[in-house]
Amino acid sequence: MKIMYSLPHPADRLNGSGAGHTIRASKILAALEKLGHQVIRLEAATENRTKTAVLAYRGIVKKFLPRPVAERLRDAGRVTHGQRYGKRLIEAIKQTRPDVILETHIAFSLAGKIAAEQTGLPLVLDDVTPPWEEEQQYGVGLKKVARDIHRQVTAQAELLIAVNKTMVQTLIQDGLPAQKIVIVENGIDGQLFHPQADGREIRARYGLGRDEQVIVYVGSFQPFHRVDLLIQAFAQLKPTRPTRLLLVGQGRHTAECQALARQLGLLERITFAGLVPYEQIPAYVAAGDMAVIPAHTGYSNPMKMYEYMALGKAVVAPRQQTITEVVSHNQNAYLFEPENDQALATALQTVIDDGALRTRLGREAGRVAANYTWEKRAESLQQALEQVGIG
Repeated sequence: MKIMYSLPHPADRLNGSGAGHTIRASKILAALEKLGHQVIRLEAATENRTKTAVLAYRGIVKKFLPRPVAERLRDAGRVTHGQRYGKRLIEAIKQTRPDVILETHIAFSLAGKIAAEQTGLPLVLDDVTPPWEEEQQYGVGLKKVARDIHRQVTAQAELLIAVNKTMVQTLIQDGLPAQKIVIVENGIDGQLFHPQADGREIRARYGLGRDEQVIVYVGSFQPFHRVDLLIQAFAQLKPTRPTRLLLVGQGRHTAECQALARQLGLLERITFAGLVPYEQIPAYVAAGDMAVIPAHTGYSNPMKMYEYMALGKAVVAPRQQTITEVVSHNQNAYLFEPENDQALATALQTVIDDGALRTRLGREAGRVAANYTWEKRAESLQQALEQVGIG
């Protein structure tokens, strides 16, 4: 099968971004190629005009205009960008003659719909999210437009790919037809994430002693990740041996989290490693004795959970449906009441103090992670395409 893959995001690149949707796309595409499919990749962010628009928004509009005004201008620009990119996608389709358009779902983009209508090709939307996600997590200036475009694009698609059962339920509740939705979860790259990953260099770099227990978190410091909750819980620990918190990543709340750590007198015990290349993430997680997800959205599929598990780490995570679809409490993870810093502190303390528990959870996590490879996810996607007569 010849697949035209489309990434309409104006800024993110398949191999130049640590964003979850680009990691997912690049890994699934590579796995599809291993299955024998031909994949043509088209990315909106490679266009110079798009790059200039993104820089103008981030460097001028976002900085100097009130947020509501900036968001409306940004969203109007994203609509125009999607229409323009749709024409580029059509030209690429005419030149390469693929069998299907596989597009990562991006808010405000009509590109896939436009191309599918004009060429007659089936459109498959991957990583579909609810119409209100962008508004809830990042802010939207043109709310009605966002929802209308979501309705148009999902109506055009032959298949809607959701990342878990919770997302399926969410999409159906928002009016999308159940018969068009299939599940292809996130996964792991077994070449990167495996129990033999070596974290010794990372421990040495940040002065993490052999006798220190290290709790590691990896993420983008967005509000919904609640790194502040983790810091508050960490402040409540009463460890019997030195304990450090290693925070990997950055985002909107990095400065606030650093300020909170300073306020609580924890800066000497918390390491803010900042943004690191995706290929280095395994070494950072391997440097930890355990890994944590302080909070998670109520509908998405946590890629870091799979990656922590593949590295054989004991994982502490909130007890909610998006997590319990993947793990079970006290079997291959240790779960706590969501949005509760005391419950998180208790969970961390329990896993820190019980070495046998840590070892058992990590061993069981690594054992089941073998079922979560991107190759298996690509096979699921291939089967879904075949069932609707694509390919």
